Amino acid sequence: RVRLFLDVLAAVAHAHNRLILHRDLKPSNILVTAAGEVKLLDFGIAKLLHDATVPAAATEITKAAGRAFTLQYAAPEQLQDGDVTTATDVYALGVLLYVLLGGVHPTAAFTTAPLDQMRAVIEAEPKRLSDAVLLNSAGGAAAVKLKQARALRGDLDNIVARALKKAPTARYANAALLADDLRRYLNDEPVTARPDAIGYRSAKSLRRHRLGVAAGSVVVLALTVGIGAALWEANEARQQRVQAEGLIEFMLGDLRKKLQPVGRLDVLDAVGAQALAYYAAQDAGRLDADSLGRRARALHLIGEIAERRGSLDEALRVFQRAADSTAELMARYPQDGQRIFDHAQSVYWVGYMARQRGQVPDAEASFRKYQELAQQLTRLDPNKLDWRIETAYAAQNLGVVYLESSRSAQALKAFVETRDAWAGIVEARPEHGFELGNTWGWIAKAREALGEFDAALDAQRTKIDVLRKLPDADKNRIVQRHLAIAASELARLQLALGRYPLAGRAGQDAVDKFEVLVATDRANAEWLAQMTLARVILAEIQLALGERAAASASLDRVAADTVRLRSTDGTRNKWNITLLGSLLLHRLALAESPAPQRQDLEAYLATVESAVSGGKPLDAEQTRIASAVELALGDLLARDAQPAAARGHWQGAAERLQATADRGELPSMTLLAQARLRLGAKAGARSLAQRIEVSLYRHPAYAELRQRLAAAAGAAPGTP
Repeated sequence: RVRLFLDVLAAVAHAHNRLILHRDLKPSNILVTAAGEVKLLDFGIAKLLHDATVPAAATEITKAAGRAFTLQYAAPEQLQDGDVTTATDVYALGVLLYVLLGGVHPTAAFTTAPLDQMRAVIEAEPKRLSDAVLLNSAGGAAAVKLKQARALRGDLDNIVARALKKAPTARYANAALLADDLRRYLNDEPVTARPDAIGYRSAKSLRRHRLGVAAGSVVVLALTVGIGAALWEANEARQQRVQAEGLIEFMLGDLRKKLQPVGRLDVLDAVGAQALAYYAAQDAGRLDADSLGRRARALHLIGEIAERRGSLDEALRVFQRAADSTAELMARYPQDGQRIFDHAQSVYWVGYMARQRGQVPDAEASFRKYQELAQQLTRLDPNKLDWRIETAYAAQNLGVVYLESSRSAQALKAFVETRDAWAGIVEARPEHGFELGNTWGWIAKAREALGEFDAALDAQRTKIDVLRKLPDADKNRIVQRHLAIAASELARLQLALGRYPLAGRAGQDAVDKFEVLVATDRANAEWLAQMTLARVILAEIQLALGERAAASASLDRVAADTVRLRSTDGTRNKWNITLLGSLLLHRLALAESPAPQRQDLEAYLATVESAVSGGKPLDAEQTRIASAVELALGDLLARDAQPAAARGHWQGAAERLQATADRGELPSMTLLAQARLRLGAKAGARSLAQRIEVSLYRHPAYAELRQRLAAAAGAAPGTP
């Protein structure tokens, strides 16, 4: 029954996410189709949660509608003409759940006179659900009722009681939070609902029976009122905190999912700022476990929003604060799987931000800690699939770090391990097909780094095939993003193989896909950056095809978007080094006015040195781009009759490239051969070219190398 009720909650949560209240939830308004799908009926008195800008006429209509309800399922605030919120629907859901599980109404029989029903809703405290089952005269044999009561006692009692609180602020803030607690109950995880504190019941009793208490001893009364009031105030403060934190979770979670598709994440900036101020004023050491958990979840959401805007420094600070909260929780409950899991998520985000900032050693350290936590979870419960999923994520994260630090063989091993793990997981949970497809993409990257271009193409195509077969793939923006990435990777691979027309089609397809995606969320800096990188690849292909006008137009867009990205966060290697360096090189290749000047290249290389000295080492791709810029600067200096300065930059490029070339990375070997040729080491350049020749690598840079070698040898082009 609880699982069936979760479907009802999902339907109500969907309405709440659209900022709609139902306000008349009852059995006759809930339809279960033959296919088992839950439908909500009669939205005639539903209310759209607009702000003060709603026209007066519309406001009057909703006010009038607000007085329409079904008495047996109405919340106290509806009967008292108070404000209705998502918590109003939660009360009706609590009544439904109480009746579904207990067979009786929580406050009055359905046959009670309307006035008595209204009074009961406002004044009567519902019996505990398990007690109501035992007292239900129509509940069947005593043994059956006792068994049912035992099943309900504890968490279900507390969950239903919280949904039926008289004060809206004491209930779950929305249907999604109620559903979350029920899922926790079904999964044998700690729930957020707790039994009423003694102070709460004492305060309620004092309010209901003032006259009876007044007849007692004055001394006892003073003592009782003093203690009761203090406990009541503390409990009210706790309830207000729970409600405030629940609202923060709703706004940063469910509401964010509604705003993201229409490109209005900026609306949540103020919410995030206020939430940060709210949490900054708290002493984490004095918070209970539930509050610490809510604090960490909210900080994760705030950090994600900051990261999407491109504010990496802010995001890292927020994620670190979340990690402090989850570490405190884990210290209190070192054998609680959920607390370990929560801390693992915080550790992951700290590592992810380090990777985004180009701090690979820090990222690797965090990802190793994440893996240790995942392994700790599997030791606690080896059969729990959720923990196996965490170990798969952990292996993949480390594989990415290995790949970006040119440990390609180690990366491939990690990705193959991850792929096999996901393949087993997908059999039990098909929804994780996305992760399986994504891992195929990483396998492709590792194969490419090892010079296995055909295998890399096959892996990318497998990724595309897996992703396209996912349910609602065409509507899922995350899937569409990865399909766009895969198209761009196909374009890059075809370019590396010298198949320019195929590369051009794939490159244009990637940019088109990203254009559609970015239009749904223009505040998402990461998506904009990925689209810009895809356009860089397309411009390179257009240059190889001789489509100069098209390449020029592509580079104009790259320039504008790079400026925009760097204005949001000027610290990211991906933007300062990868994008800006690629733009400079392609502008030079286009050789049109205004071409980059020496000072542009010198400023870029100064940025590179600043990043490296600041603890942000270059990945393999950034190393190649910086080296290519250094070669180009040396060429400009040689043209200006400054041979010593030119040689210094050519030598600098050779030194940068040596390590990755020694590992057999063909693009690095090609550039190193170019550097050696400029330095007069023809034999060394020719040796590298011969090693490249036996591979499938036929990038335009290799074609240029062959021409330079032929010119240096005084031979016709055609031999290295």
